Amino acid sequence: MAPVSNPKSWKGQLAAALRAGRAARALTRQQVADKAGTSVGAIQRAESGHALPTLQMAHAIALVCHLDGEQIESLWRKASQHGRKQHPTRARPPAQILNSAELGLALRRLWQMNGCPSLAEMERRARARSREFGPLSRSTAWRIRERDQSVASEKQLFAYLVACEVPEKRFRLWAEAWHRVRHAESRRDTTGDARQGALTAAEAERRVREAGLIPQERFRGSRVPWTVRCRRRSCRKISRIRYADVIAGNSGCPSCARHEA
Repeated sequence: MAPVSNPKSWKGQLAAALRAGRAARALTRQQVADKAGTSVGAIQRAESGHALPTLQMAHAIALVCHLDGEQIESLWRKASQHGRKQHPTRARPPAQILNSAELGLALRRLWQMNGCPSLAEMERRARARSREFGPLSRSTAWRIRERDQSVASEKQLFAYLVACEVPEKRFRLWAEAWHRVRHAESRRDTTGDARQGALTAAEAERRVREAGLIPQERFRGSRVPWTVRCRRRSCRKISRIRYADVIAGNSGCPSCARHEA
């Protein structure tokens, strides 16, 4: 049996895990192929480290070999992300974060730099430290990752950092950024922001349309998620954005941004 190609890469680690699982069950490639409903060649390619199998194929092999499906999916997603060579979200480092929009971008970048782990994997990682920081559900992880929800507490922030495998020695730096954002927002809400107070729904809609988006519901505030549709004929997809991100120059159609990355 030829050795795994580039075993230190995510693709190589996935191939090694699939190969080790089959060996542990004392199964031949033909037996795995028969049980998984595929060909011997497909199993061989999945175990080679040269080609990345489909996620469905990786799950099928994991099921036959009694492997941890979430672990296999996590390896697959990391290998897939590396293979696409996508540029991660641009974001400020923690020490330079000043507002919730910048914090949201930075937290999404953490997820991307960790190889885009699945929501199930993020939930599993956070559960291991839930006695310290509390749980992090898949829905909460998704909303924070997609910038559809702000981090509600320092403990929730730490749970998200655990889910993204951020070294604990960096937790304090992120906590300082979170507290800085909370303090700035509290001060703005207390003293009032004249510019924000003068903002009308018509002005907000105009700015959003200039960003290439069409509002699908009434404007309810700069930090409230807003349903919009892309103006491009080739896209026309509906998404959720925040007006605060638009005026900061950090938001357009998320679908178009992914395709252009």
